[in-house]
Amino acid sequence: MLALVAAALIALYVRSRLQSTSVIPGRGDGLSFFLPLQAGFDNEDWYVSDFTIRSTFFRVGWVPENVHYDGETLALELTRIPVDNQPNSGAEVQKRGFYGYGRYEVVMQAAPGSGVVSAFFTHTDETFGDPHDEIDIEFLGNDTRRMHANVFTNGISNGSIYIDLPFDAAESVHLYAFDWRPDSVRWYIDNELVHTVTSAEQAIPSTPGRVIMDIWTGSKAQYSWHGEPTFQDGTKAYYYCVSFQALGDTSPQCSDHTESAPGGIVSPTSPTVE
Repeated sequence: MLALVAAALIALYVRSRLQSTSVIPGRGDGLSFFLPLQAGFDNEDWYVSDFTIRSTFFRVGWVPENVHYDGETLALELTRIPVDNQPNSGAEVQKRGFYGYGRYEVVMQAAPGSGVVSAFFTHTDETFGDPHDEIDIEFLGNDTRRMHANVFTNGISNGSIYIDLPFDAAESVHLYAFDWRPDSVRWYIDNELVHTVTSAEQAIPSTPGRVIMDIWTGSKAQYSWHGEPTFQDGTKAYYYCVSFQALGDTSPQCSDHTESAPGGIVSPTSPTVE
């Protein structure tokens, strides 16, 4: 049965790459994409980070060795192996291109352990000649019964909030999403709206950014946020599906093909393939 589900998802993934109705108006608003990890992980579409930021904010360098793909799942690992000037090694993957308004979804299981941050977000900054615009879904390993949602507009953090979960995000797989529009950002958990910020309340990001998944730990300045780094060496976050549906598009996305299994766990369903 699982093989049939995987085959159907792969067929839909291939079709979605051919039939996306979105267009790129210029630098930025990338094409819609739908990637169930059963369909493979293509380095031509994704950049596996291999660098260290010389910053007192992070206490980690990103290395390809900590990105694991088993044909079904993408696992991002955090280890206590030093790299360059940092005492830990993390992992990060970035979707090539830049993506703007639309709905972003991920099916994932967060990493446990105090000091760990596992995340799904959009981001751009001065590195790309842009203002720092960012929209976050983050899980802090010291309290994985909450999700952290945040927005940065031109480098200023807006709308940061912790959302209590009726489950432990490090013990089960769930669907998380945010819908980014010119006048608002809305966050969803298992298709239920949990938080909204609007342009009437604060500035909304407007600059297209990278789609990123990563795992990391920070400096002492972050301990009050993510906890002291007592995490177990080799803790992992698991990613099962990621999608972006550009505003006005109707292409497939992760939520079209998941259902809640017993215990609240999200699992793929067989889509109808015409």
